[in-house]
Amino acid sequence: MSDLAYCGLDCSDCPTFIATRTGDTALREKTAREWSKLYSPYTGRNDLRAEEMVCDGCRAAEDRLFLGCRVCGMRICARKQNFATCAECGMFESCGQLNGFFTQAADAKARLQALRGIHPQAG
Repeated sequence: MSDLAYCGLDCSDCPTFIATRTGDTALREKTAREWSKLYSPYTGRNDLRAEEMVCDGCRAAEDRLFLGCRVCGMRICARKQNFATCAECGMFESCGQLNGFFTQAADAKARLQALRGIHPQAG
């Protein structure tokens, strides 16, 4: 999956990524309104603008990356370690930041576990 973020999210599911790829101004505006509230504790801002809703995915150049992704500690760490994803990290199981994120993104965890060859137990 070429749009897999370091943390395991699928960038192609992201409304900012979609709006960037499709040129959807209405989706940019809607996402800016919603994310201004949702991500304000994380980005330090509550006034995101539609023109800032530009992102070509986690591996994009800084000027083509959503603000929240630019400051993402998981992204910064994986890039510093030269990992394709956090699945490559020896601290995968014990990383507090990653595991905290997984409480809200079980799908991302499952993707990274699959890359590590871990198959969740049924039941």
